[in-house]
Amino acid sequence: MKNLNLIPLNNDINKLQGFIPSLDKNWRNSQRIKSNQFQIETLDAISDLQKYGWEISGAREVRDKRSRKVSNHLIKLDHPDFQIKNKSGNSEAVASMRLYNSCDGSSPLEMDFGVFRQVCSNGIVANTSYSNHKVQHTEKGNSKVHEILMDANIQANLVIDEFNKLKTVELDPIKAIKLASDAARIRFGNISNFDVNQLLEPVRVEDTDNDVWTVFNRIQENLTQSNRLYNRDGSKISGVSSVNEDTRINKALFEKAYALV
Repeated sequence: MKNLNLIPLNNDINKLQGFIPSLDKNWRNSQRIKSNQFQIETLDAISDLQKYGWEISGAREVRDKRSRKVSNHLIKLDHPDFQIKNKSGNSEAVASMRLYNSCDGSSPLEMDFGVFRQVCSNGIVANTSYSNHKVQHTEKGNSKVHEILMDANIQANLVIDEFNKLKTVELDPIKAIKLASDAARIRFGNISNFDVNQLLEPVRVEDTDNDVWTVFNRIQENLTQSNRLYNRDGSKISGVSSVNEDTRINKALFEKAYALV
């Protein structure tokens, strides 16, 4: 997830609080950011998740474009016990979660379950019925969030199963091009000035297989990372830096890939 400019934290909650001060209610008050009465505190959720084996891997704050005040924060956690393995039996990806929360409770706490592919530092978010949760900052929401956190490991395992299914189906060149074209439309809409074959180019030897999982990863990485794509006139296309846009693309692309299984 290099493209999202996350601060690496190596599961250190003290560093997390130091780099992301908006997690602290007192700091928010000092900045005149009023919290919701029933604010679901991100730090409380993270503390619970760490008890279940989740590790903090990165974080960032998002500022409002007008006021420049911190409006949201994104925390990425990984779980090393839930893995996708390659043909050699080595870990290729681990279960991952994005925790996205507003500072004032104006938008819900969001939890997206997916995987983190270690070989390319690229996060992938699943789009399945149980992989995304939005919890409102209400009295009822506070009760609901604890149930979700308790079931986080079960859901992570289910998401890993969904991704493993992508490894069981081989794609012929026509279907691979179709998936690449669909991916380009997800991000750009009009693709007339763009050669979709760029999305299928492998960056490393691990990406040369043609099962849905590997092709999906090639496309996903090329589509979102910087210094990968060019228009037909030779102009470089920037990577995806917006958290919301990155999540939108990931979910939509997973849906397209999963339809091939």
